[in-house]
Amino acid sequence: MKDSLLDIVDKLSARTEGLVIRFGVVSYRDHPPQDKTYVTRVFDLTENIRGIQREIGKLDPSQGGDTPEAVEDGLFDARTKLTWNKGAYKVLLLVGDAPPHGRQYNTLGDDFWPKGCPAGHDSREEVRLLKQEHGSTVFVFACGCNPLVEPSFRSIAEAASGRYYPLLEAHHLPDAILEMLQGVSDLIEEDKKVLAYYESRDGVFDLASAASDLKTEVRELKTSLSRLLELGKIPQWPKGRPLTASVIGLTVELGEVPDAILPGKAFKYRVNVRNPSASAVGLRIVVTLVTDEGVSEVTNEQHEISPHFDGKLELKLVPMAETRGKATVRVEVFYGSKSVASQAYPTRMY
Repeated sequence: MKDSLLDIVDKLSARTEGLVIRFGVVSYRDHPPQDKTYVTRVFDLTENIRGIQREIGKLDPSQGGDTPEAVEDGLFDARTKLTWNKGAYKVLLLVGDAPPHGRQYNTLGDDFWPKGCPAGHDSREEVRLLKQEHGSTVFVFACGCNPLVEPSFRSIAEAASGRYYPLLEAHHLPDAILEMLQGVSDLIEEDKKVLAYYESRDGVFDLASAASDLKTEVRELKTSLSRLLELGKIPQWPKGRPLTASVIGLTVELGEVPDAILPGKAFKYRVNVRNPSASAVGLRIVVTLVTDEGVSEVTNEQHEISPHFDGKLELKLVPMAETRGKATVRVEVFYGSKSVASQAYPTRMY
C-alpha cells in the first residue's frame, strides 16, 4: 500500500508540470479501547513532495482489537481539517484494508460498534458533504487492499460519483487521476474564457448567443458557469438578455395621430403587435410631445406581450401644453434596450 501511494505521488509530481499540486495525508486507526495509539493523524496539504514521501514512509499497521477501522473519522478529518483550496480542483483517495464500523458497511461478527462510528460520523455522508461543499471540483477514488473492503469502499466512492480500484490495480490509479487532471486542465482554460466573457458583459448575456460566441455547446457553457459559481469566481448566474426582435419574429406597426389635438383631452393611439414566438416579451412605449415650450413626456408604459399574440395595443394619450400652434408627437417602442419602432407625427395644438 505504501509503495502504491509513493508511486502515485511520484508519477503525479513528474507529469504535472505547470500545475501547482499539493498532497496531504490523513492516517486513521481505531477508537479506544480497540486501538490505544491514535484515531487519526493529519499531515496537511503541502507542495513539499519530500515531506509527503516521508509521511507515507512512516505509515505502519497496528494490531487493533476488532477488524473494522475508523474510516469515518479519517474521512471526516480529510473533509474538515485539510486546508482545501476553494479555487483548486481536489482529489480524495481513500486507501485501507478494513471496512468502516456499522452494519451498513460490514457483516463481521467482531465489530465493536455495530451501530456505526462512536463519534457519529458516516463514511458515505462525509464524501457527499465534501462534494456538496466543493461541487464539481472534487473527485473521489477508493482503493481496497483486500476483497473484504470492496463492497464498503466501492459504495463510499460511488456516493460521490467516484471510482473504486482493488490494490492489485492500484498501478492504474496515477493514470486514472492524471486522465482526470488532464481533463481538468482543459476545463480550467475553458473556465477562464467563460469568466472573461462573463466579466466583459457584466454577467448579462443570452446563453445560446454566448455559446455561439465561445464556440462551445450550451451544455458545456452551463457546466463551466456552475464551476465558476462553486469556486466563487462569479457572483450569480448570468442574467438572460432578450433575444433580438428579428430572431423571435417580433413586428410592431405604429398607428396614427390626429391632425389636431387638445390640451388635457385624451385621444386614442393604437399599436399593432405580432409575437409569433412561444415566449412572452416585454415592450416599453414612450410618447413625447414637442412644442415651442419644449419636450414633455405624454406616457412611458410597459406592456407584456403574450406568446403567439397578434393584435392591437390601445393607448389613451393626454397631451399637456399651454402653447397653441404646431407640435410634434414622437412615439418610440423598445424591446429591451433596443428601439424596434419609432415615428414623429406633425400635428397642431388647439
